Amino acid sequence: MPFNYHSKIEGAYYPPGDKSISHRALILASHAIGESKISNLLEGEDVINTLKAMRSFGVKINKISDKYIIFGIPPGGLFQPKKTIYFGNSGTGIRLISGLIASNNITVTLTGDKSLSKRPMKRVTEHLSKIGAIIKLKKNTYPPIKIKGSGNAIPLTFNIIIPSAQIKSAIMLSALNTNGTVKIKEFKSTRDHTENMLQSMGYNIKVKENFKYRYIEMKNDKELKTINYKVPGDPSSAAFFITAACLKPGSKLIVKNILLNKTRIGFIKTLKSMGGNIKLIKKKKIHNELIADLKVEQLNFLKSTTLKSSEVPLQIDEIPILSIAASFANGLTIFKGLRELTVKESNRLLLINENLKKIGVKSIIKKYDLYIYGNNYLKEGGATIRHDDDHRILMSFYIANMICKKNNIIKDKSCVKTSYPTFFKDISQLSN
Repeated sequence: MPFNYHSKIEGAYYPPGDKSISHRALILASHAIGESKISNLLEGEDVINTLKAMRSFGVKINKISDKYIIFGIPPGGLFQPKKTIYFGNSGTGIRLISGLIASNNITVTLTGDKSLSKRPMKRVTEHLSKIGAIIKLKKNTYPPIKIKGSGNAIPLTFNIIIPSAQIKSAIMLSALNTNGTVKIKEFKSTRDHTENMLQSMGYNIKVKENFKYRYIEMKNDKELKTINYKVPGDPSSAAFFITAACLKPGSKLIVKNILLNKTRIGFIKTLKSMGGNIKLIKKKKIHNELIADLKVEQLNFLKSTTLKSSEVPLQIDEIPILSIAASFANGLTIFKGLRELTVKESNRLLLINENLKKIGVKSIIKKYDLYIYGNNYLKEGGATIRHDDDHRILMSFYIANMICKKNNIIKDKSCVKTSYPTFFKDISQLSN
């Protein structure tokens, strides 16, 4: 049956493995001497390209049943790849691996698809150049990235002004092969999966936080321990289903084994502030990450909200699906400070605004703020959605079919393979 306004979301839902953790688990396990085992790894194109990159550096990675077995090599022991490393659409992969290469005595060219080739990389590489790496970019900004790593990286103190977990993690990965103590000051907190995983693997890392900044100190005097890790469910992927269950009357959803890291659940807080009925069932902590089951039940229509610019970094990937929620929420919803959306896989701010108007929602951009005039009435729909091969735009406006009289037309759905290959299968199983 087509997924449209007749559908509701019901049943037990197991989100795919978290994308951010999957990248980091592969990279860090590759530097733990011995055998690490990772299960529930996200097998989207982004993560698989990171896996291929680690293999090109000489890391042995095998898949047995549902587990990836990784035989690590010491930091600084990366082999010289035989050819250019391709990352497809993955900004996370290319930026994290840049950090890894920067402190290794190898020369590597990193590239990606048409979309990735338009995404700014200087914000990362300018930090990595300080440690001694020689880096060249197209137009001094874009991929391909050619990196000649330093075999004698300089330990520094880094001040991260632009809130980005990718910048922070790239620096931290370079620190794995830097003699001395590397210090990082982060003035707005971002995803802390790298810190959590390093701590769980026995690395000498200290993390402190005050009202001014988050302080990280890494001392390269302990080996990484091997890890046996079941990757928790991805909250960014689950956001599509959680939002859908908040929208459609009759929906009852149990979300199993979802990551509830405080830097990743901003969208849940936002949905709850809009009246979404989301409850924590049970929780546990594994490898310094909070994991839980959620119960989502539609009991009432959503109301509007205002999202401050300071709140955006902790839910940046969920803004597209939250815009769908806002369009069906009664009143004016304002998302402030969305500049970062303009440099994602697409100009997401532009596409959200354009597509909302197409399906019959009043939406306005004022500088980098988005104003959505919502109501609890079904939208006309039947529009041809422009997604520019951006997986999150596509999936968000597919969910929009729930609040539209006519299904929207979405051409070429293949980009979901980037982060969520089973999206359509999962939604088919849960919608009725």
